[in-house]
Order: sequence, then C-alpha cells, then structure tokens
Amino acid sequence: MTWTRVAVMVKGAGLLGLAAALTAWSAAAAAYAPAGPSAATGAVATVVATLATAGAVAWRLGRGRAKAAGAMLACIVWGGTLAWFWWVPAPGSGDWLPECAVAPVVTGDTADSTRFTVHGIRDFRYLGTDRCIEPAWNTRSFSLDQLRTVDLFFSFWGPTLICHNFVTFGFETPDGWDHVAVSIEVRKRRGQSYSAVGGLFRQFALVFIWAEERDVVRVRTDFRGESVHRYRLLLTDAQARNLFLHYLDETRRLREAPRWYNAVTQSCGVDIIRTASGDRMGVFPSPWQLLNGTWERRAWDFGRLGPAATFEEERAAANVTADAKMAPSGSAREFSAAIRKRDTTWRPAVEIRGRP
Repeated sequence: MTWTRVAVMVKGAGLLGLAAALTAWSAAAAAYAPAGPSAATGAVATVVATLATAGAVAWRLGRGRAKAAGAMLACIVWGGTLAWFWWVPAPGSGDWLPECAVAPVVTGDTADSTRFTVHGIRDFRYLGTDRCIEPAWNTRSFSLDQLRTVDLFFSFWGPTLICHNFVTFGFETPDGWDHVAVSIEVRKRRGQSYSAVGGLFRQFALVFIWAEERDVVRVRTDFRGESVHRYRLLLTDAQARNLFLHYLDETRRLREAPRWYNAVTQSCGVDIIRTASGDRMGVFPSPWQLLNGTWERRAWDFGRLGPAATFEEERAAANVTADAKMAPSGSAREFSAAIRKRDTTWRPAVEIRGRP
C-alpha cells in the first residue's frame, strides 16, 4: 500500500468522523430545543439525523449528481441547525424559579461614578431545605472608595474536577464590614433541573445572582451538602475596583441583552476569568479553564497559594463549611465574619485588566 493511498484513507476517515460529529451535534441541538426535550423535539431530531446521514452517505458512496446532491443536503441540514442554534434569542422573561426570579438592576454611571446601587440582591431564608424558602430581595449601595477585599469561593457537590465558583466583594464602612456575593448561574424555569447535557444546548439562560453571603454560602453548606472553600485574592486596589466594575457592567449588559448559559463557553468559572480579563479571553476555553475544580491544585503547584507547608493544609484552611454551619444566622455581618476566621491567600494568574 502506497503512502498516497494511506493519506487518502486517513483523509476519508477524518471527513466521515467530522460528518458523524456534525450529525450527532445537529440531532442533539434539535432534541434539546430551548423549550426542552419532548416528543416533538425528539421527532425533529430524528428527521435531522436521518436527512444528514442520508446526505453524508450519498456524498461518500454516490457518483456525479447524487454525490453533489448528498453533500448539499448534509450541508443544508448542518448549516441550518447551526444558524438556528446561533441566532435563537435567550429569553428575557419567563416563569423562573424563585431563587433566580429577579434579574439585578444596577444604577450609577460606571463611566465616572464611584457609588453604585444594586437592586435585587438575594437574601433568602431557608427553612429545612433549599426548596422551602422565605424569599427576600434587598437594595444596597456600594462605594468604590470603601472596597477592600475580593474573595474567590469553590463549592464542591461531589466531583473534584468541576465545581461552582463565585466571588464576594468586601467593603469597609464606618460602622463595620459589608460583603456582597456575585454568583454566575443558570436561570432555570419552573420544572427545570440542571442538566450537564442541556447546559450545552441552550436549555438555560445566564444570570448574575447578587446575594448576601449568608444566603449563597449557607444554602450550599447547610442544605445541599456541598463543601465550600474561600480564598482571599491578592489584588491591588485598582484591580479590585476594575473587577467590581466589570461585574456591574456584565450585570447591566445581561439585563439589557439576555445570553444563554453554556457549560463550555459561558459558565460560572469561565465567566469569572472572562470578566476579570475584560472580555479578552478566547471564545473556546482551554481544558484547565473548564476544569475549575483543579484550579486550587494548579495554583499551589505554581506557587500562587498561601504559606502552608502542604497543599492539603492550605486547602483545609480554606474550607469554611464547618464555620458556615456554626455561624449565627441572624446577622449578615456576623455570618461573613464567621467564615473569615482564617485567611488563605491566592495570587491570581489572570491579570485583572482595566475596563475595555
């Protein structure tokens, strides 16, 4: 067998693999239409898969016009599905679950102001489970001149390679410390539950949840059985302010132009990096950016965590799960103070850029 023949066979196998991948993706996109999987979307997915497969087979095995027609049919199916998937708008309204029913509103000119107000800060009371709640939404004002700290949280629900990330900003006021958390999450409709596969196919809108720490931390430690770790980000005052302004800008943009959540390109960890870097991140994140559960270990390996002798000691010091469970529930400030009994530091690898 000549090398030319081998090259032709490899090329053919590669094209068939690409055709199979495009067909599978198109069928899945149709099956997970924004309205959710159903008998109707399943029927559409079957038609899409059948037409794309027929076109690919005709292109591969046919001759002359049949070959050209098969290639055209497959390309129309793939291209049409991709165009629909790309342009279908994310919903700005819906029958949302209570925890994401309110989209925060930011007031204050982020171009030249130093004081901002956020309407729609979540401060739920959880009564036994994360479904039995007393909803409450606050309005709070923040001054850039009082911003002192930024913390990065990791919340693990089982897997170790992935987790949920969110940040909190600390403000030193004349009468004490105030903290506010920002968690980038899926905005689920009533009846929806999170699906990793659905998260790839526009099942969920994206939302920036602004919340009290006693809400967003305690719901995970006390009612979802998650393990929560907190690290103090070592940032300059200018970097902390830039990051806060980025979050304000993204919250405002998202309200004005809703976007889809995507488990690969638009998720909690990826969006933290993208927000910090001022939207200068590539469209497709690298594997280490996607596997946010590995960030702690990578930071230790590159010497960006605190002074503990071992990674295990540093990670144990960052674990605030027990502190959160034992914290007073009556005061937001008391809760925030309780989960800051120990400070573990983190020097970010991502440069916190000025706003574009």
